[in-house]
Amino acid sequence: MTTGNAGQTLLALDAGVRETGWAVFRPPMVQAVQADPASGVIKAPSPRKSDVQTRVAHLIECLDRLVDEWTPHAVAHSRPSGIHWPVPALELLEEALAGWCRRHGLPLHAYTAQEVRSAIAGQPNASQDQLAFAVMERLGLIGLSKTSHEWEALAVGVYHLGRAILTPAPSPLDRP
Repeated sequence: MTTGNAGQTLLALDAGVRETGWAVFRPPMVQAVQADPASGVIKAPSPRKSDVQTRVAHLIECLDRLVDEWTPHAVAHSRPSGIHWPVPALELLEEALAGWCRRHGLPLHAYTAQEVRSAIAGQPNASQDQLAFAVMERLGLIGLSKTSHEWEALAVGVYHLGRAILTPAPSPLDRP
């Protein structure tokens, strides 16, 4: 998302196989994000009793409903960072999100959790409380009660929109 389409709706996710935080950022979003973006958590049914494929399928169904309700133009999500070995559940989640975005024609922007935490809270290993407070301050949401997954999703959205504002849209003159 660039300044050329910064007026479009963004769905930000803190995607997980058990719980996924989501936040919706609606226009106008040029210099500041609106004061109270819609957010929530998608929880897997019986997370300990269901397999990963069932949990991911449930997530995708819930994301379909969010698309129907909010009509986003792009999706941004955080990826776990610091994991240097294959994690099948996370790989399945990544593939499902990518396929879901392709099916809906939505660009998918992925950022590492450390990248987001560093930009929003000032350090890559900021705690959940530090990140939540930093987001509260930026959005003027001090005292608002949200889950850690919602704060993570809000942080991803703020980070993505900040990058979009700082990255100029390509000019038609820049094309070869």
